[in-house]
Amino acid sequence: MQRALRLLESAGSHPDGAPAKQLAREAGLPLPTAYHLLRTLTHEGYLRRENGVFVLGDAVQRLARAEAVQNRRSKIADSLSHGSRARDRPVPAEPA
Repeated sequence: MQRALRLLESAGSHPDGAPAKQLAREAGLPLPTAYHLLRTLTHEGYLRRENGVFVLGDAVQRLARAEAVQNRRSKIADSLSHGSRARDRPVPAEPA
């Protein structure tokens, strides 16, 4: 799992894509291992191979969108929680 994620991170750092040898070198993996993982990642949609280079695939974009939705939900929940705490505080009495 860690090796596959290192390959994804490496591929993500190259907007125009990178060849398998470069990704293997950057991820610190033997080339046969990298080829095996790249093939699996491509089959699952996390990478695409275009003109001999690997680029991030649609599955990565779906993960990014899902993460953005979760972040929005967390921010809304935090905001609502913060608002209810402020609403539940006693109102200070005015000085006489």
